[in-house]
Amino acid sequence: MISKTLKRRIQTCLLIAAVPVPPIAFRLFYLQTIRYENLSATASKEFNRTVSEVGPRGRIFDSRGNLLAESIVTWNCSLFKKELRDPARDLDALASALALPKKEFKARYRKSKNFVIVKKDLDHAQAEAVKTLKLKGVLLEARQNRYYPSGNIARNILGIVGADKGLTGVELLYEKVLTGRISRREIVRDAGGKVLYRNGEDGAAAPMDLHLTIDKNIQFFAQEAIRKYAEKNRADLAMAVIQDPNTGRILAMATYPEDLEKIQPVEWVYEPGSTFKAVTLAAALEKNIVTDKDTFYCENGAWALNSKVTIHDHEPEKTLTLSGVIERSSNIGAAKIGLKLGLENFYLYIKAFGFGTRTGLGFPGESPGILRPMERFRTVDLAVGAYGHGIAATPIQVANAYSALANGGELLETRLVDRITDGSGKAVFKNEPAVIRRVVSKATAADVKQILLNVVNAGTGKNAGVPGYLIAGKTGTSKKIDPGTGKYITNKNVASFCGFFPVDKPQYTILIILDNPKLFHYGGETAAPAFQEIAKKIITLNGIKPDKVLLERKPAPSAPVTD
Repeated sequence: MISKTLKRRIQTCLLIAAVPVPPIAFRLFYLQTIRYENLSATASKEFNRTVSEVGPRGRIFDSRGNLLAESIVTWNCSLFKKELRDPARDLDALASALALPKKEFKARYRKSKNFVIVKKDLDHAQAEAVKTLKLKGVLLEARQNRYYPSGNIARNILGIVGADKGLTGVELLYEKVLTGRISRREIVRDAGGKVLYRNGEDGAAAPMDLHLTIDKNIQFFAQEAIRKYAEKNRADLAMAVIQDPNTGRILAMATYPEDLEKIQPVEWVYEPGSTFKAVTLAAALEKNIVTDKDTFYCENGAWALNSKVTIHDHEPEKTLTLSGVIERSSNIGAAKIGLKLGLENFYLYIKAFGFGTRTGLGFPGESPGILRPMERFRTVDLAVGAYGHGIAATPIQVANAYSALANGGELLETRLVDRITDGSGKAVFKNEPAVIRRVVSKATAADVKQILLNVVNAGTGKNAGVPGYLIAGKTGTSKKIDPGTGKYITNKNVASFCGFFPVDKPQYTILIILDNPKLFHYGGETAAPAFQEIAKKIITLNGIKPDKVLLERKPAPSAPVTD
């Protein structure tokens, strides 16, 4: 009886135990076969993740091979409050290792919920110090950081780099060349959150190196000179552009005060003033409108062009030769040359010299300048345009135009990048010099050179001269325009000087600009001395020999020459 009862109970238990087996088996079958892919994907999202890691960016060098920018590894240190074994002890250890103010650090710690950023951009020594502590819950995350071994040299050209891409300057312009290798890894986290790396890496092409045309030494000379003369003359802004007139290569491009978000020499526009007289002169000589034998009556310093417009000179002049008009920087003489040249020819040569057109450097903010359509020019616009008023240009455009005169009459494409190389140093791209057009003949360019040489020898540009060397150039002083009203602002001007040397075979074109100088106002007083200082340093640096044939320096004119 007992055995039958026990047997019945066992059978009942077996039956009860067997009841859930089919649905469980069916459920397992359903989950492991039918729903496998969906569930696997869900689990993968929880524990598996693909992460992207950006490698070091390409390096940037100057024309002599000096390193200007590279990527270095730094570390960000952070912690999880809930994982610290002994918070008080661990915080003290971290504060000591990283030289953190303990009170401030602990206050930040108390305010945070769980995740706390301890310190960013740790160097190798600091990262090693944290690793030595072996603190649970403290993390070190490696990241790439941009390092500039040459300090602030050419920083406005190099630009700014964000977390993983260039934001301004050549860092932005050549982002596709410089960007670091992006590697993608699948990672697996266990239940405790520990990260395990799986095999497999899909990387983009390695970054390449950028070799600029900038000369680090000349860039330094330019930066120091404009800083010095901007401070001396209390100018709002100062700029320098130095170019090889034979190749179009930019050797230096400096701004003071520096703005890393802008490249002012290609963005900033101004009326070039009397430096533009060289363009008018070249056009008139090329078209045989004037010769060196012509004279111009300069109206004793005031010429009523019409009932509303009177053109003035800085100093009253009577009759001047063609060279004298440029040497003495007579606005009236230049206006008369412009009127003889005619609007069509004048406009044609403005465009031919590159004004009203971007240089092609490619920077997003580059300006073409301001040049109204020819049909909107009036007689007065032609007259004042002949001496650089009513026309706005960028500094790089003015430097390019003078380089064309220096090299014998050819306008060249502007170059800032010399070549691009791969990781092994092999050149994958070479930026060869290229001629855009011939603007004037060699004979015309030679005639203009001679007159610009006279400007430095005996005219308004005497302060740019370097004893023993033949230097050609032109001063400029123009009024500033109020953007709101479109009218000229009283007692605010832009002073400049643009020139090149050695005159026989020019190697350097230098443009100096001072915006709103307050101690001295004219280009001959403010910008020309900065040109001289840079030229002297370049001569010393490169051992340029003195000119064999020197002009006999003419006596100073009876009236002071300013422009």
